[in-house]
Amino acid sequence: MLVGMLQPRRSRKAGEGAARKYDELTQVWLRRNRGRFLVLAAFLAPLVIGANLAAARWSSLRWSAGLVTGMVVAMFVIARMSPPHWIEKWQDGAVGEQWTGRTLRELESQGWRIFHDLAASRGNIDHVVVGPGGVFLLDSKRWRGSVTVEADSAVVRRLEDPDLHWRFTSPAHVKGLAVEVSEAIRASTRATVWVTPVIVVWGEFAQVVGGDTCTFVHGDALARWLKDQPARIAPGRVEQIAEAVASALAGVDVTRRWSRSVRPCSENSRT
Repeated sequence: MLVGMLQPRRSRKAGEGAARKYDELTQVWLRRNRGRFLVLAAFLAPLVIGANLAAARWSSLRWSAGLVTGMVVAMFVIARMSPPHWIEKWQDGAVGEQWTGRTLRELESQGWRIFHDLAASRGNIDHVVVGPGGVFLLDSKRWRGSVTVEADSAVVRRLEDPDLHWRFTSPAHVKGLAVEVSEAIRASTRATVWVTPVIVVWGEFAQVVGGDTCTFVHGDALARWLKDQPARIAPGRVEQIAEAVASALAGVDVTRRWSRSVRPCSENSRT
């Protein structure tokens, strides 16, 4: 038995948490590597000084001196703005969430309710969407490569060499978050609302692929796919269910039993 909590949080923009985490980690990385950047600056400074001294003596070298200065400054800036890949992944995550947020604006204008960047007991929830088709928990992914779905995981192959690939094996975590939100809604309102887990893919990917645990939907097809879902919430109750979701996400203790069976992604009881 695991007790978790959906933490209270003000209304936030899509990708705000990931973008802030990227900035925080980048600043820590810069402080840790300050000495290396000072050494690099000490190495590059004589090149700039020498180029400008030569230009001051020989006017024909002014253009070359400007070119050298620009290249040296660019090298230094690029070095400082190139944190390790594991930090850059936070920026990729923020961009993916922002793209999904822009896509969901179309639904907001049609009466759907959208929640972004919510804290859960483990990790965070990128988006929760409430509309006639039900309640959906969306996890945004920006993957650089060709994406295919195999059973319960996604495989991302490099476009330059398909033999180079890696496997995303965490759909169960996304499904677990959907269960957590479902239980939080029930604990807060006693309303039985199944939350459908969806992974939103930004990359080279077919529009919609159903996995064993979650449905994978390309970001460009997301709005249409959500609108095409069978009606499970009466139009007059969308706002009521959205308020129930907002209440649950405002901080309700939920108890999750991971060993219990849960319904597959395609199930969603009509409310």
